[in-house]
Formats: sequence, structure tokens, C-alpha cells
Amino acid sequence: INLVREIEERLPAGALSIIEKAGGLVRRRGERLYLVGGAVRDLLLEKPVLDIDLVLEGDALTLANELAQVEDVKIILHQPFLTANLQWPDISLDITTARCESYTRPGALPAVQPGNIKDDLFRRDFSINAMAVSLNPGEYGHLIDFYGGLEDLHHKLVRTLHEKSFADDATRIWRAARYERATQERLRLLR
Repeated sequence: INLVREIEERLPAGALSIIEKAGGLVRRRGERLYLVGGAVRDLLLEKPVLDIDLVLEGDALTLANELAQVEDVKIILHQPFLTANLQWPDISLDITTARCESYTRPGALPAVQPGNIKDDLFRRDFSINAMAVSLNPGEYGHLIDFYGGLEDLHHKLVRTLHEKSFADDATRIWRAARYERATQERLRLLR
């Protein structure tokens, strides 16, 4: 599935401009950039995209600092989590280094290390939020769905990706309930 049309129609114009600038910066270094999570889900549901998250197979903190040099932007770095939040007057965007996470105990903050897009999507809460769209030349707009999120979206199913999902982050229980309320039909929650 290619979502170029949906990206152009549903992402705010300012966000498209920022993504284009980010894409240009990472291409020179041979890194790979993706739109991920709720933004992809909302594109597929034909809803407005309000939460813009990018994942970089590379150094997201460097990319955020480079964008801050060419944009008038407020930047907040979360170095332990390899994440940056960029805030413009009308847009907020998170850029994260593709990563793996491990938890020393239930509810603890994760230990983070760089990974690839497949690793990064596996750490997410539910399959419907574990999809990505490539923003890379030659595959721009291509849907990446390692974990069956598109099928689950079609079946109105909220499914965790692994058995420790709720132990790792108990707030996922509340998110599952929120998704259930957000739809006209009841969603089935599989664990």
C-alpha cells in the first residue's frame, strides 16, 4: 500500500515542509526516516493527523539540532530516550532514534539502545500503532506493517505485540480502553 496521497492530503502543510527538510538532511548521511505510530493509523482511518512522530534509523538528536539551525523552532531533547520534541507555533513533532527497549521490572523506565525500524515498531503499544510509512527515496509513502496492524485496523481489533506489554507499561490498559470508546463498534482486546 502506498499512502503518498493520504500524506499530502491529511498532514498539515507545515509538517510536510518539515518532513521534506528532514528527509533532505538524512539522505545525505544515508539514514532512513519514517512516519510512525498514531499518524499512520489516522492516515489509514482517514482522520486528521494530530500526532506527528518520526523515527530515524540514525541519530535523531543530531537531526533535531540540524533542523533547529534552519528553522525557528523550540527544541526539547530527551537524551536518555534518544528522542527530541520540536515545537513550532502550530506544529509539534517528535523525532526518535529507532530503538530497542528493555525493562528491569514492571513499570520501570526502559533501558534504550539504538535499533532498526522493526525493533522500534515492536516496542509500541498495539499492532494498530506499530505501522510506519517510509519517507525515503524510491519507497516514499510505502506502508511498513511487520505486525499485522492494517488487518487489525480493518477488524477493529486492539492487539498487544507481546505478552509483557501491559507489565512494561500499565498505561497501555487505559489506552486500549480509550480506543474502545473512540469507535462506534466495540473493539476486541487480545493479549
